[in-house]
Amino acid sequence: MAVQVQEDEIWIAHDRSGSGEVPSTLPPEARQWNRWATPGSLEGLEILPAPPDRPLVLQPEKPFHLLPGARARIYVRIPLWVRLKVPGEKGALLQEIPSVVLSDTWWGSFTEGELCYWLPFTGRRSAPPEIFLPDRMLCPMELLNQAREELPVEKLLLRCEHLTVFQGRECLWSDEVHVHHKGEEAGSVLAMSGMPPPEAPGAPMLASPRTPAARSFTARTFARIKGFPGLGTAT
Repeated sequence: MAVQVQEDEIWIAHDRSGSGEVPSTLPPEARQWNRWATPGSLEGLEILPAPPDRPLVLQPEKPFHLLPGARARIYVRIPLWVRLKVPGEKGALLQEIPSVVLSDTWWGSFTEGELCYWLPFTGRRSAPPEIFLPDRMLCPMELLNQAREELPVEKLLLRCEHLTVFQGRECLWSDEVHVHHKGEEAGSVLAMSGMPPPEAPGAPMLASPRTPAARSFTARTFARIKGFPGLGTAT
């Protein structure tokens, strides 16, 4: 990404292809610029993190099962979006740029569902420093199976629009996500804590949720790995 502020104009260029080409290494005439005219001269821009703009369909590399009454805490590394904003409380939002180009997928049936991003993950049960990355935030998910049957954790949906971003000492964190599975028909009760997780006590907030959530809500969160070959579907 390359940014220029020229008197009353802001110029931004970034790689949209996912090829990894860095615009700042190209000569200015070879870059594809987006330009904004502003009411007056600016001294700079605010560059802030943000959660993804769609839900994530998560697939653990090694699926596991939760027996009735079992609990598991897992950590998900979520790619961040970069939010470019004119400074000030009333400053305009210019652009949001994903740090990673994610694949599209569909959650639900062909007649009812929603467009999401697909994210394979390791499903780690701990968060050692070597997994921290500057363009990711760590999301702790507390899973509890309150159904009478065992719960296969093969695919799960994370509603990123309700997440808060916090600045930890070594990496960025989201708030805790509590998922209480009630059964295949009843779905799951979800709650975002809205506070820094225990791993980052007292961490300041960098970004509020895109869509504030109710204290808790019910949603379909788990799915089995099935569908037609070649399609990223969660059914």
